[in-house]
Amino acid sequence: MRSLRSLPRRLPQLARAPRRSLCTARLSDLELENARLREEIARLRQPTRPTGESTLFVGAKSSYTTSMDFWYPHVDNVPAAMPCFRIMDDLGRVVPGAEAHVPALSREHALACMHTMLRVNEFDKIFLDAQRQGRISFYLTGRGEEGATVGSAAALQPDDWVLPQYRELGVFFWRGFTFQEVANQLCATAHDPAHGRQLPLHIGSKERCILYVKSTLATQAPHATGVALHMKRTRQPRISIAYFGEGTASHGDIPSALNIAAVHGSPMIFFCRNNGYAISTNAKDQYRSDGIAPRGPAFGLPTIRIDGNDLLAVVAATKKARDICLNEGRPCLIEAMTYRIGAHSTSDDDTKYRTRDAPIEGWDSERAFWEARSPIIRFGRYLASRGWWNTQMEDYLRTQARRDAIASLNVASQAPRPAAVHMFTDVYDKLDWNGEQQRAALREHFERYPEHYSEWSREGL
Repeated sequence: MRSLRSLPRRLPQLARAPRRSLCTARLSDLELENARLREEIARLRQPTRPTGESTLFVGAKSSYTTSMDFWYPHVDNVPAAMPCFRIMDDLGRVVPGAEAHVPALSREHALACMHTMLRVNEFDKIFLDAQRQGRISFYLTGRGEEGATVGSAAALQPDDWVLPQYRELGVFFWRGFTFQEVANQLCATAHDPAHGRQLPLHIGSKERCILYVKSTLATQAPHATGVALHMKRTRQPRISIAYFGEGTASHGDIPSALNIAAVHGSPMIFFCRNNGYAISTNAKDQYRSDGIAPRGPAFGLPTIRIDGNDLLAVVAATKKARDICLNEGRPCLIEAMTYRIGAHSTSDDDTKYRTRDAPIEGWDSERAFWEARSPIIRFGRYLASRGWWNTQMEDYLRTQARRDAIASLNVASQAPRPAAVHMFTDVYDKLDWNGEQQRAALREHFERYPEHYSEWSREGL
């Protein structure tokens, strides 16, 4: 009762009291606290990097960082040059400050990554030579980019859907493709599931959750958004990943896919291999932006730029991106900075557009500079520092891979070609009248000139 009686007397006092001082005191405290929080967040988000070290990649140049931060739209202020996350330096040593991000790879898992990279490297050498000898019609290598493909594949689950571009041989081998299976496709044999109707290295496997490679660049990206959205709506704990290069990013399907994925919350990774060169095109003739990474936040995707030649960084960043996809129900963009050692393909003369001089003095060429920093050499040094690797192991595995690649080429070269009937299969459920006429005409041709065609090629027609 006493307090109730005193209340009317206090109200005028409170009304006459300087409200500003009371409210301002509380507001001032909040503002100070918020300012301190903003400073702390800014400090935590400030990239930690070795003093004076910057990237020298052709596709974009920025400072290295040991902070594995994804830059979020509407939250982070994207810097003028997005930093490049790495764990290992060029000598395979873990950079101070990056220790917490080293992925927990067992000895067996780490050696499997190295073995796969070596297999890609040796297979590329054999089949590039085979194309030059006229034994296959076309080839393109992934030399110098083994860390980006193998590292990302190793971070995924086996049932995550892969939508490749065409330089993802490391992903194919990691998912279980054999040398012989790839050789059968390259040589267009009867053992090729696509019956020789795809360009070389345009492979896929439903069982291994890999969609077939398509020559129409960038179309895999919108498809990947749909694949991921289906898995989200059916509540499957899986994601999709779309691989593409910085040149392909100039195609309209890439921004369309980025926007569609962001709007619909497709749990997928856009994995850009920025190797500095598209076919017949230097990166400086491809774009004027800071690489591809800034396009991620612009379209609403958490984004990170990584050293694609650092297998540990690739594994760590891809694992984190996958977690974001599943836990936050949204897509991510990874820009893996790397270097394409060879030409774009056997149809390309890269001397016309590749920079000749090394980025620093002391090297004969740009290519020589980056070959000395290949993912295989860096990761090998890291493994050796742990007592898991030595030159004898590398020599043995390279010799074995080279022997297996040559054997697969020889077997595929002697295998029968696909039967002619497959010119009319796997497209229409039932051939239309035009297809039936063509099939009849081909059958008549075979009957007229049987001496020129094997019985196998005529089978089923």
